[in-house]
Amino acid sequence: MTDPTLKPPPHAPKGALATIFLIVFIDLMGFGIVLPNVLLYGKGFGIESEFVLVMIGASYSLFQFLFAPLLGRWSDRVGRRPALIFSQAGTLLGFFILFAAHFFEYADHRWSPIGITLVFLSRIIDGASGGNISIASAYIADVTTPEKRAKGMGLIGAAFGLGFILGPAIGVVTARLFGLHIVPVVAMVFSATALVCTIIFLKESRDPAHMPPPSTDLRRFTFNSLGKSVTRPVIGPLILMMFVNAIAFAGMEQSLPLIIYDRIYAPGAAPGTDLRAAAATGSGFLYIFIGLIIAVMQGGLIGRLTKIFGSAKLIVVGPMLIAVGLYLIAVDVAWPWVWTGFAVGCFFLAIGSSVFNPSVQTAISQAAGPHEQGEVLGASQGMASLARAFGPALAGLLYQFLSPGAPYFFSAALCALVAIWAVLLMRRLPGRAG
Repeated sequence: MTDPTLKPPPHAPKGALATIFLIVFIDLMGFGIVLPNVLLYGKGFGIESEFVLVMIGASYSLFQFLFAPLLGRWSDRVGRRPALIFSQAGTLLGFFILFAAHFFEYADHRWSPIGITLVFLSRIIDGASGGNISIASAYIADVTTPEKRAKGMGLIGAAFGLGFILGPAIGVVTARLFGLHIVPVVAMVFSATALVCTIIFLKESRDPAHMPPPSTDLRRFTFNSLGKSVTRPVIGPLILMMFVNAIAFAGMEQSLPLIIYDRIYAPGAAPGTDLRAAAATGSGFLYIFIGLIIAVMQGGLIGRLTKIFGSAKLIVVGPMLIAVGLYLIAVDVAWPWVWTGFAVGCFFLAIGSSVFNPSVQTAISQAAGPHEQGEVLGASQGMASLARAFGPALAGLLYQFLSPGAPYFFSAALCALVAIWAVLLMRRLPGRAG
């Protein structure tokens, strides 16, 4: 329940939202630069197991799950700005270690224990310090009124979408022109830029009156505090909805190149064709397509949609659209144009994600008190990170042992259940105006 004596500042510091947008955009672009190449790093050090390769990316999300709630609680205690600086410094260190790993890569791609250890260590450090999205969300909650919060949260989504467009494109071009080992160097440049922008331009959003009392101790954070957020009457179901939806999205994100490989490029391929490169390029264009839609929707339209319909209705509609998109990708139909199912499916998926994610973040923020924004949003981000670690592993099992479409059918069913759950919870959700 919101404490009526603690209210967020009526006005954001001058340029605060623009600064947060710029910081998150640059930071996510650095992450996106590494994203399409991360599995290739493992192959360069002799890893052949697909499960181990997937775990390179999953280790990032797993450690983000473990530490994001702690970083969120810490930001409630000491302020958003120092927590963001710490998070971005960890990301920069992670990219540096990823670059250093290449000095232990053998020319014939033989097994390299030191290189493999450094690759995993880089993702673990980045994940453990990677609470920047939840901290940025808490910053926006600090400086916006409840009526304008969805629009503010949409800025993070827009930054994510733009980073999703430019980051992977820069990463692919860098790897092809200069080599895979230069990709972390480029990511380091963007990460360092975000860190400098935070230090120079970002003003603290927390008023001392909003800080927890000095007796508050970070050592009090345990998994029980995470469980407390998950079991709260309204906040808990919203966090679990995010968790289920993130499982579906993460499974799609990791398996999309595989299903494109199997359905479009592998059948009838000419001998000597680099099918992996072709599938990576095809999936890259779809990622850019998804990112562009997310950027447009969350950058300009989510505020208007929330004002018209209310965030509660968008929480229902979002998973429905995502389910339709996943189903269209899953179904194996001989379309007149082979990319029809993928393109239309990704369109619905991107629209659904664009309205669901900022709406549920807004609802969680409105249901929490201003003195606990970092802790609660950190818990939601942590659960989403756990889903991004669990989703790809589940998708890989379904893909390998059932069919290429199985992960998408399963994820579509999950999203449909989330929509039904949101309908049942509708009367208790904040943001029912419209």
